[in-house]
Amino acid sequence: MKLYYLLILFIFCSTSCSKNQNQTIIKGNIPNLPDGTMYLYEDNGTNRIDSIKTKNGKFNFIYKWKKNSEPVYLGLDHVDNEATLRLLSFPTNSKYRGGSLNQSRFLSDSAVIINGEIFDNTPKEFSKKIRLVNLKPPIIAGKQTEALYHIDEDLFYKIDAKTIAVVKEKLKKYPFSFHLLYKINENKNSFSPKQVDEFLKLFKGDITESESYKKLFAYNQKRFTVKNNDLPLIEDTNGKKSKILDSKYEKHLVVFWASWYGPCREEIPLLKKIYNDKNKSLEFISISIDSDKNAWKKTLNEEKMNWKQFIINEKDSNYEKIQMQFRLNGAIPYTVLVDNNFKILKSSVGLSSEKDLKSFIENN
Repeated sequence: MKLYYLLILFIFCSTSCSKNQNQTIIKGNIPNLPDGTMYLYEDNGTNRIDSIKTKNGKFNFIYKWKKNSEPVYLGLDHVDNEATLRLLSFPTNSKYRGGSLNQSRFLSDSAVIINGEIFDNTPKEFSKKIRLVNLKPPIIAGKQTEALYHIDEDLFYKIDAKTIAVVKEKLKKYPFSFHLLYKINENKNSFSPKQVDEFLKLFKGDITESESYKKLFAYNQKRFTVKNNDLPLIEDTNGKKSKILDSKYEKHLVVFWASWYGPCREEIPLLKKIYNDKNKSLEFISISIDSDKNAWKKTLNEEKMNWKQFIINEKDSNYEKIQMQFRLNGAIPYTVLVDNNFKILKSSVGLSSEKDLKSFIENN
């Protein structure tokens, strides 16, 4: 059966893909799909980029690659003529928390073939107007999607010795995988410079000439030379460049957040409560990664957080240094506890509970 699918893909690519190597052709035939409109999205369902009417479950998209582009994540959802939304996902060989995983996205290989029936997998509590549907047979795509569908969804959730070993094993099998490159880049500060360097050496072929590979390589080389006390001055609420840490405190709790992100706003009342009860030897610091300073200032006026507040984002020349020093990967809220020698004592990603945050502070 697998040989049959590969033969179909070979014929499809020979007749279609050879003419244009700068596009992804997505061809579908889902007989039990109601008539309606199929939407193509990039990254996630909020970023729809194309649509086409479906009849008898047939559809065809041509996704044009950007100049010198790297593979991107694509997905599909469908709205039938009765306004019912169906979120499509596809069977994979990857796992999530030990169980099988259906993946809602694929990568922009030259050809993607989606044939076969779907079945409803919607939890009972969902609205009747939103359906989660899975394709029964696997989709047929290229090597980038093949790698994606063989890498566990939660591989990078907990970074430890096992994670490092599995990543190396996957890189040896899929040294061309942009999904692995993207995930290593997202989590680069959770690995040591040496570990990232070892990962980079396992990539082979054209991927090593990509912009993402070169940027990660350059960033990681800087990490080998960064000094522990090389914290830059960043902008405070008065618009001045100021020191982040005050050495009169023994420890410093630094929270990275953004005014536009719900979990960060949800955590603020807890932070205020902990701040009011904190030990005098602990300094509280919040660093916003907002790109909109006005939105940041508006939130500060609303929330009344009476501790040191700073702002910095990716456009700032010092952002990279902040990333390296605090091992910031981009996921927020990100909480990190450091001492006066700039040593990271503990770090945590995600919304904290009162119990967890107190333990975070007191047990270090």
